Amino acid sequence: MNKIKQNKVTFTLLLFAIAIIFSSLTILSLPVLFNYKSKVTIIENNFYNNFKIYLNSYNNISYKPFPKPHLLVEKASLKLVKNEETEDLIKTSNLKIFISLKDIYLRTFNDFLSTQISDSNINIRLSDIKKIRKHLYQNINKPIIFNNCKVFIKNKKKEVILISPLKKISYKINTKNKLKYFIINGEVFGLKFKSEWRRNYKEPNISFHNINIFNPNIDVNNIFKFENIKKFKGKSEISYGKDKLKYEIQFNNNIINIFSPNEKNSNFNINSKIQLKPFFLEGELTIKNRKVEKIIDNLLFSLLLYNENFLGNISGLLKIKFDELNNKLIKKGEINLSISEKKINLNQAKFNLHKIGIINTNMSFEEDQGDFKFITNNQLLVEDHIEFAKIFQIGSKKIKKIKKINFDLIKKVGETDITIENIKINNLENEKLSKEIFQIKNIQNLRSYIRRVID
Repeated sequence: MNKIKQNKVTFTLLLFAIAIIFSSLTILSLPVLFNYKSKVTIIENNFYNNFKIYLNSYNNISYKPFPKPHLLVEKASLKLVKNEETEDLIKTSNLKIFISLKDIYLRTFNDFLSTQISDSNINIRLSDIKKIRKHLYQNINKPIIFNNCKVFIKNKKKEVILISPLKKISYKINTKNKLKYFIINGEVFGLKFKSEWRRNYKEPNISFHNINIFNPNIDVNNIFKFENIKKFKGKSEISYGKDKLKYEIQFNNNIINIFSPNEKNSNFNINSKIQLKPFFLEGELTIKNRKVEKIIDNLLFSLLLYNENFLGNISGLLKIKFDELNNKLIKKGEINLSISEKKINLNQAKFNLHKIGIINTNMSFEEDQGDFKFITNNQLLVEDHIEFAKIFQIGSKKIKKIKKINFDLIKKVGETDITIENIKINNLENEKLSKEIFQIKNIQNLRSYIRRVID
C-alpha cells in the first residue's frame, strides 16, 4: 500500500472516530445543554401525532441515553379522548418515549420511534372498549409497548369486575408486510393466555383474532369480515382437548345470530339470536357425549353459582339440551333458564331415564363447611314398567302399580358418589322409607337399593 492510499485510510478512520466521539458526547451531554420544560407542550402534541393517544405530563421530563436514547416522563396520564371528563385510561410514573438520532441532534422531538409504559394500572370501563376498537381499526400509530401492567375492568358504577395482570402488550404496525398487531401476554382468572389480533391493510375489512390459553390448553381462532357498521360476519373455531368446535356469526341491524354449521361433528352446538337494542338473548345449546358428573361440576355449578356483576344488563331465555350422555341411565335431558335483573332463574329441568320415564327436577347448590353440594328434588314419572323391571332387575308385578317416585339427590362437587334420600312412592307417606339414606357408588349398588325400596 503506497503512502497516498494509507493517508486516505487513516484520514477516513480519523473522521469516523471524530464523528463517533462527537455523537456520543452530544447524546450524553444533551440533558445539560437542553431545557425540557420549554418543550413539554411540543412533546405532548407530538406524542399524539405519533401514537394517537393524548398525553398529559405532571412532572419532570428528562433525557436518558441508556439503554436507548429516550425521554422519561416521571408522572403522566393518558386518554383516548382529549377533553373527556372521565377517569384517565392510564396513570403512570414510568413512561418512556424513544427518540430518533435526528431528534437528538435537532432537538425538535417530532419523530418518536416508540413508547413504553411499565408497572402501571390500566383502567378500562366497558364503554371504553368501543374506543379501543376504534383505535385498532382507524388509527396509524408508532409501536406502543406495555410491560408488567394490570388491567382493571370497571362497570358503570366504577366497580371493578375483573382484574388481569399483563406481562406484556405489543401494539404496532409492520410496515413491510402491511400488518397491524395487538398482542397480549397475561393472565385472567388464574389462567395464563396469549391473545393476538391482526389486520392486513391490503384487506382492511378482515381481521383475525387468536387466543391461546395454557393449562388447560384451549385455542380460539376468530375471523371477522366487516361490510359496514350495521353488518358483519365471522367464524370461530375452538379447540379444547379432543373437541373442535366451529361457529358462524352474523350481525345485521343490531341482531346477532350464532349457529353451528356442522352439528354432527361437534359436541357443543349453538343456535342463538341476540338482540342488542334492547338487549335480549334467545338461544339453545346442545351438549353431547359428556359425563353427567362433568356437567354438574362445571356447567351447572357456573350457572347456578354466579357473580351478579358479570351478568350486567343481560336478559333472555336459554335452553340447554343434553344428548347421547355418557351415563348408563340418563341419556337425554333439557334445562330451561331465564336471565333478568342480574339473576339466572331455573324454570324447568327434565331428563329421560333410559326408556323408563321422565324425571322432573329442581336444582340448587349449597355450601357446607367449604364444600359445595349439588342438590336436586326429583319426581320420576314411570312410563314403561317392563323397561323399569329389566334395568333394575325386579319382578314386573312388583312395580306395576308404581306411577311416581319422588326422591332427593345430593352430590358433592368434585366427587362421583351420590346420596339419595326422602324417597316417596306414589306420593304415599312411608316414614321409615323417607328417613332412609342411600349412598350410591355404581349402577349395581343402585339396583340393590331400588330392589330394597320396592320390596
